[in-house]
Amino acid sequence: MLNQRIEAARPIATKIKEVETSLNLTMVQIGELMSNIAAARMAPGTRFSLTAGVDASEKLIAAAAQTARSYREVVEAHAHLAEDQQDAGLRTVSWGDGLECPPPPSGLADQDTIYPRAVPNA
Repeated sequence: MLNQRIEAARPIATKIKEVETSLNLTMVQIGELMSNIAAARMAPGTRFSLTAGVDASEKLIAAAAQTARSYREVVEAHAHLAEDQQDAGLRTVSWGDGLECPPPPSGLADQDTIYPRAVPNA
């Protein structure tokens, strides 16, 4: 039953991270687009008017603000999902660089049974 809950929750965890990443990428791309518009306006010999791209830039600013609000909403949804995760009895497990190893399971007294050891060649 725990494995079924884990398998049901796994795509949600993956997708929420993807959504957060895509919104961050969208904000980066909007900023780059606005920078490109301003750079094109200032490029020597282009003969763009001083106001070329300003209306589009204002729309992009509004889109960036909406994207930032969307990102905040998704992060808040992520927090709610974390609460649901706890309620479902699905604890977070994260073992990786910079984190201490989890304690050995209680009931195992002999440390040699937990940790790898060299085995002589046969």
